[in-house]
Amino acid sequence: MCGIAGSYHLGPDLPLTDDRITAALQCIAHRGPDAEGVYRKGRVVLGHRRLSIIDTSAAGHQPFTDEGGRYTIVFNGEVFNFQELRARLEGEGHTFRSHTDTEVVLRLYTVMGEAFLDELNGFFALAIHDAQDDHLLVARDRFGVKPLLWSEQAGILRFASELRALQALGAHGEPDPESLHQYFTYHYIPAPHTILRGVQKLEPGELLRVNAGGVQRARWYDLVEAAKRTASPPDPVARLRALLDDAVQLRLISDVPIGTFLSGGLDSSIISALAKRHKADLRTFSIGYADDPFFDESAHAEAVARHIGSEHTTFKLTRKQLAEAYPDFLSAIDEPFADSSALPSYLLCRATRQHVTVALSGDGADEVFGGYRKHQAELRLAMPGALERAVAALGPLWRTLPRSRNNRLTDTFRKLDRFAQAAQGSAEERWLSLASFDADGDAPTLLPGATSPTLLAGRDRHMARGIGQLPGLNGHLLADVHTVLANDMLHKVDLTSMAHALEVRTPFLDRRVVELAFALPADRKVRRGEGKAILREAFGDMLPAGIVGRRKQGFEVPLRDLFLGPLRPLMDGMLTREQVTAAGLNWEAVQAVRTRLASARPGQAQATVHALLVYLSWWRHTADRTS
Repeated sequence: MCGIAGSYHLGPDLPLTDDRITAALQCIAHRGPDAEGVYRKGRVVLGHRRLSIIDTSAAGHQPFTDEGGRYTIVFNGEVFNFQELRARLEGEGHTFRSHTDTEVVLRLYTVMGEAFLDELNGFFALAIHDAQDDHLLVARDRFGVKPLLWSEQAGILRFASELRALQALGAHGEPDPESLHQYFTYHYIPAPHTILRGVQKLEPGELLRVNAGGVQRARWYDLVEAAKRTASPPDPVARLRALLDDAVQLRLISDVPIGTFLSGGLDSSIISALAKRHKADLRTFSIGYADDPFFDESAHAEAVARHIGSEHTTFKLTRKQLAEAYPDFLSAIDEPFADSSALPSYLLCRATRQHVTVALSGDGADEVFGGYRKHQAELRLAMPGALERAVAALGPLWRTLPRSRNNRLTDTFRKLDRFAQAAQGSAEERWLSLASFDADGDAPTLLPGATSPTLLAGRDRHMARGIGQLPGLNGHLLADVHTVLANDMLHKVDLTSMAHALEVRTPFLDRRVVELAFALPADRKVRRGEGKAILREAFGDMLPAGIVGRRKQGFEVPLRDLFLGPLRPLMDGMLTREQVTAAGLNWEAVQAVRTRLASARPGQAQATVHALLVYLSWWRHTADRTS
């Protein structure tokens, strides 16, 4: 796990100076504290920051050049089947000078060309330079575990693991109003767009071919096609159990200390239980809230740890600790991203990094196997009965009741209101409605400038494109994998873990597991009243009974109490008229959100305030870097 940055000069000018690539690498030093390297040849500059995981010796440092001197790679990620691939290559007469997966990846490219990507089971963002032809290949993994941003401006292709590094390389652009509208609607900016015009995210499963003639963008992986090629096994439960067990075992390969996250939910409990089978001294880690029992899941995590026999550590957080960490958390965000669960994730990763360098997580299971409440809502919305029609008809009532995540009653009203609103639209509109965090309609009012309805509609269609590619609920799950997983959940994992140089591995996103899941009919995964049904069937015997049947809680955080308590001074200091208007936001709309936050009916105000603070922090730091 590392950070990469680089450039390719399409025109005749000289490449970037070493000073600029050095500045870019300094921006992502937190991603790779163990080594730094720079390569310059032809039209290319490649830079790398290393977090040493496999073969921690200098033999694994990057940029890594093959023995012939023709090919050089910078690689961020892990390939978990590298030992199998290496053995195959050695059987063909190839020799290696390191024990890294990086060298295996590069050798595969020299042998197979672009087809090598199909052989990799893992996650990555990489760039490979062919010095003989002066060509560059840039690629991102299938599901978007590792980020890669790029721009083509003034005859230069630039790429980097983070936006701030790309800006240090010289990429620039004004804040994009449509991206900002999406940000306040969904709390992230969906690929391929970024907060800046002229800067893009490479989408999962995509690559760039770069030479003096220009940049060609192409898709190298398609989940729908891969699922079509995956035969549905006679016993899907047994097949899933074997595949996920192997996925976990592969992801325990490490030359540094390794453990698992254990929240007490189904997904992380399955991963931890499987890991314990292969690692007798497994360490597990969870987070709890000392002052907020409504949000605290740590007792469930501790019950699972006792059941599987892991060495467990719970990090109990007070509101004071959450508030003290908040400014550092804001500084770690290099593009506006307002999923509030990133705050506890940031603190969990920081604490876990004191004990291990690698952690396995349960991320991906909800999107792939249908674990969200919205999946249950879609089943009911697609085939409504009398109860569903009644809830929809009572939409005006839910609007009048207090709605928030602060307690069970108001959270129930919030869910009923969202259900009623979603019931009004098509399948695509339902998916977008349930993906939104702007139930209060704040996004349009916060932006004083005009946005293009045509552009926004096109972006929404792109977000929900999976719905038209697979029938029924599988289409909704595919849309989640394309959009929510890549742009929200995996971005959160990368952001919060790499801020502390912690590598997080996601066994549920093993390509074999995902392709099997999408080869199955939706009702093998999601039934009314039961999400992730096949996971419960396959692994229920490994877990305490209370965990198998437990409903998903989510990684919540008591934001409203923080903003009205210990974070009040920070909020007051940032949400000033001067800063709000300078950042291009509507002061009256911001004031209205703050008023609602303190009222008896806050709705989603705490989430919107958080989104505002994240954006203003980003805007201020960006202004400082460019001034």
